[in-house]
Amino acid sequence: MAYSHHFWSSIKNVAVERMVQEALRCSSVVSILDTDVEEQIFSPEFAEQLKNIKLPATRLELLVKMLRKTIREYKNTNKVAAEKYEELLRKTLEAYHERKEALSAEEASATQSEAVSAIIDEATRQAMDLLRQLGEDKESSRGLGLTFEEKAFYDILIYLRDKYNYVYGEDKCVGSLIINDKCRALAKKIKELIDVQSSFTDWLNNQKFRADLNKKIYFCLRTEGYPPEYNKEVFDQVMEQVEHFKTYAGD
Repeated sequence: MAYSHHFWSSIKNVAVERMVQEALRCSSVVSILDTDVEEQIFSPEFAEQLKNIKLPATRLELLVKMLRKTIREYKNTNKVAAEKYEELLRKTLEAYHERKEALSAEEASATQSEAVSAIIDEATRQAMDLLRQLGEDKESSRGLGLTFEEKAFYDILIYLRDKYNYVYGEDKCVGSLIINDKCRALAKKIKELIDVQSSFTDWLNNQKFRADLNKKIYFCLRTEGYPPEYNKEVFDQVMEQVEHFKTYAGD
């Protein structure tokens, strides 16, 4: 009795799915999924845990899940920085899927298997590099002389300056860090204003307190000459980061 290609593909898919499910039950995977992202995901021990997972596709899938998890948590405090890593991860996965789809159906199975393995290995290497960059980014507040929360405002100030192409302060490169003293000082002032307003309860739902903080931040930005020429979009995006910070990380 002849079986169709679709039949054998279905059998193969079921077998692969069973292997993946079995792998997901192994202690290494469970241990990693339970990892406290803020404390452990950037450690050498996390990389060692990943190595214990024998199936390359499962290792990559798990790494992507953990990256998405830590980016999502980072976004609660620092929206603009997290969005940069979201985009880098999206491009990495897009390239991975494009390379897999480009494999010719005419290739011999052994050759195709080797090609798939190479594609998975490359995507895993890129994802690990992205994880390293994200860890360095989160730690960079120390090198900037800022708290983790102040860095969120420093990042939005640098991002908007570059987006709208205006000059504000002078950048100094210290290793991989870009240090701008004017943006650093302004980020601290914005955070100070928020801290004062935080002493009032139910800040987000109180229009009077919100309007008062908006006014204070507006005058702070104008006094500090940020941006050099008034730009409502810049002010609105700074305030968007302020409200995002208060919503997710300011409690």
